[in-house]
Amino acid sequence: MVSPTSISINGHDDYNPANQLENSYSVNHQTSVTLDSTNAFEGPEKLLEVWFAPDRYNLPRTMADDGLKSVSRESWEEMLDLVHCKALSVIGTAEMDAYLLSESSMFVFPHKIILKTCGTTTLLAGLPRLLEIARTEARYPTGLEPWRVFYSRKNFMFPDRQPHPHRSWKDEVKYLDCHFSNGSAYMVGRMNSDHHWYLYSAKRDASASAVADPSLVNSIIEEGRFEDETLEVLMTGLDPKKALQFYNDRLVPDTASDSGASTSSAEDLDPGHIGGAEVTSRCGLGKLYPSSRIDAFSFSPCGYSANGITDTTRNYFTVHVTPEPDFSYASFETNVPSTVSGMKPLELVNHVVNIFGPSRFSVTMFETRGAKSSFADTAVKDLPSSELPGYSKIDKIVYELDEYDLVFLAFEKV
Repeated sequence: MVSPTSISINGHDDYNPANQLENSYSVNHQTSVTLDSTNAFEGPEKLLEVWFAPDRYNLPRTMADDGLKSVSRESWEEMLDLVHCKALSVIGTAEMDAYLLSESSMFVFPHKIILKTCGTTTLLAGLPRLLEIARTEARYPTGLEPWRVFYSRKNFMFPDRQPHPHRSWKDEVKYLDCHFSNGSAYMVGRMNSDHHWYLYSAKRDASASAVADPSLVNSIIEEGRFEDETLEVLMTGLDPKKALQFYNDRLVPDTASDSGASTSSAEDLDPGHIGGAEVTSRCGLGKLYPSSRIDAFSFSPCGYSANGITDTTRNYFTVHVTPEPDFSYASFETNVPSTVSGMKPLELVNHVVNIFGPSRFSVTMFETRGAKSSFADTAVKDLPSSELPGYSKIDKIVYELDEYDLVFLAFEKV
């Protein structure tokens, strides 16, 4: 790993991870240079969020002041080995550590961790170790279940190639129920459609009766004051011309001769990160949140991943692309509130969709009830065709889940 204080990639200063205070940038050159994604095939990700508290100010009293961010990177990478993915680079800020992975992304906050992996990764196999790390290194109270847990994914394109327990939703739910006592499982959307979506959620018992000493748990903030907002766009059937920008003719070398180098100059970054910055600029993602810092990687022979952190340093967005024509896929996810971005949610969706030109896509929006974005209020009404030109809405589903509203929308190109 190297930790430069300033990086400019081919003159793209917009992607300088040192533009803001209190941050670091580390690159795993050895993995980045030798990574070969020729046999990647399954784009739809598995997404796990484990919340140990509603925010960093309501951590259990036993936890380290910095919560999960106090855990060493070596421990997280040991957990990632169980998932079968590697860290390519990490942006660190005072609010979060954003890991760009060989298969998608991980975000570590003081109070929660988000792990998103694609392909045949065994994401849930890392869950026991994740919970153990929270207890032993971040000092989360033994016996106390996490505050909230969310696990979700789109239907797989090739479910028969997935390892246990990811081969079926039934097996995944059974596995999760072994770890959490108050879980609920949902299937959202049409079973005979390309876009149906699975969700598992669990919530800690309000009495915290599972912990030996409830006094260790801080008073949780009032439900009405807790705000959370996450938007996800899952796209298939990418426009072939737009998909071409996520290919490259770079050959993967047999060895990484400079894997031991330690330097902060741009010239010593690996081709994957340099290419990632170029693709970010070319495809238009760099214009989405202009003040953000973006860590991106262009895979060989094709594929693309990016993590972005906005100038709030607590909000992120992440993008992943598998452009192969037989199973093309792209995803976009963000927790940037619309009040911060200045864009209405559907304006953001339109911007993202225009980059990839999918034939089909779905939108999921989680927001705490009464959130300022009012996406749920917008979604329950008939969307005018001008909102998403070129697409027709084929599904609209709204759920009330505890203190959250969940909106699911599905679209097809007309």
